Amino acid sequence: MTRTRPPPPSPPPKKSAQKEVKSVVIEGRTYPISPVLDTLFRWMAERHSIHQKRLAGQPAPWTEDPIFQKHAFTNVFRIYDRVTQYVLHHVVNEGDPDLHETCFRVILFRFFCRISTWELLCSRLGPLTWRGFDRAAYEAVLRDAYEEGTALYGTAYIMPAPALGGGTNYANHLRLLQVMMEEDLPGQLAGLSELSDAYYRIALFPSMGSFLAFQLLLDLNMIPQLSFPEDWAVCGPGAEACLRKIFGPGVAGSYGAALKWLQETQGKHFMRLGIAPRARPRLTPGAPPSLSLIDLEHSLCETEVYSRAAHPRILDKRTVISTRRIFSPSPAPLTCTLPAKWTPASVAMRARARRERTQPAPVDPNDPDPAWVLSHIVQEGEGKGGAPLYQVRYAGYGPEDDLWCNEDELDGARELLDDWRAMKARLAARIAALQAQKAPRPAPARRSSARFTST
Repeated sequence: MTRTRPPPPSPPPKKSAQKEVKSVVIEGRTYPISPVLDTLFRWMAERHSIHQKRLAGQPAPWTEDPIFQKHAFTNVFRIYDRVTQYVLHHVVNEGDPDLHETCFRVILFRFFCRISTWELLCSRLGPLTWRGFDRAAYEAVLRDAYEEGTALYGTAYIMPAPALGGGTNYANHLRLLQVMMEEDLPGQLAGLSELSDAYYRIALFPSMGSFLAFQLLLDLNMIPQLSFPEDWAVCGPGAEACLRKIFGPGVAGSYGAALKWLQETQGKHFMRLGIAPRARPRLTPGAPPSLSLIDLEHSLCETEVYSRAAHPRILDKRTVISTRRIFSPSPAPLTCTLPAKWTPASVAMRARARRERTQPAPVDPNDPDPAWVLSHIVQEGEGKGGAPLYQVRYAGYGPEDDLWCNEDELDGARELLDDWRAMKARLAARIAALQAQKAPRPAPARRSSARFTST
């Protein structure tokens, strides 16, 4: 879905005479509130206004804010960032539309998160396909570029390479890609219905840290065959830092609840700050001015960076804005394409399907200890003494009804447990086999500088 005519730029937010919030209660706990709360909502309104002005073709400067004029920040909506737009246009929408092929391309791109690396591989190897994947050929192309001092990785969402015996980060990432595809990760994702379920499945693979697994999943969720409702989010380090700046260090461990509170109360804060409805960020013209948990998580991360200059006395681990964020507008035109499945009708259909969950009765309603049919294991955790615990989903029910069970409690679902353990054992065997194929580590290459380009 492409916006062909950008809307007129939004008016600047009005100054509010209302008092700022001093403290709030979230899930029974009271948190003090710092000025960074108001900065978050002002940042979102101003950053989106800049985006709209650039879309409308207005000349610079697009803002009077000196921090925005000097430093680069990503968009309020992740989908409109330049790299994400590139992934949608040239990785998802170009090439074989088969689920496995599209997933292969998206994972490959995200591991390096650099447009020039993707284009290098395309120019040397032709169409990039899982069907024709030759790990040695891919590695040779990247090795030549690396030895010439070419930067292979982007500056954002850097995924650490797992120790899979490859000798270099790029070799190990290619091996991880092979493991994911051989384990049929695309097919596994297609059999799930919740964003959180898909996230926990990706997190089973080595080096897939919590936040980076989530970022990979958001890109995969642009693929037509995957339609996870984006009503769940994982806070990254930047968002967590911003939440600590807003609510104080006591919010640590309750980031999800704080994020949900921000989403539920967003309208009140925009109104309190005098930011009119038509000046608030919205994904498309006519859409309600409401930000999802994912949009808010994205904006929190950028607001934390902004606050280093706006609120230098409210400290966290980082205190200055990196020189890589010096604003340098790209001459390339902005694009505002949305995945085709993000049409209002498609979103409404998925929401209706969730509301109409069957929630079946117990297998035997007369049983004093009733039992329900299990659908699948969501994830594995650790209980007392290191004993494994399993988060299970019941057929016809949603994540809010999940339970954690030990092995004895799953005695009636032995096949489900055996399948889960077999999957983990198979994954471990693949990893061990690759680690045994050790490759020599090449000499360090000449480093190349990278520049942060604003969206």
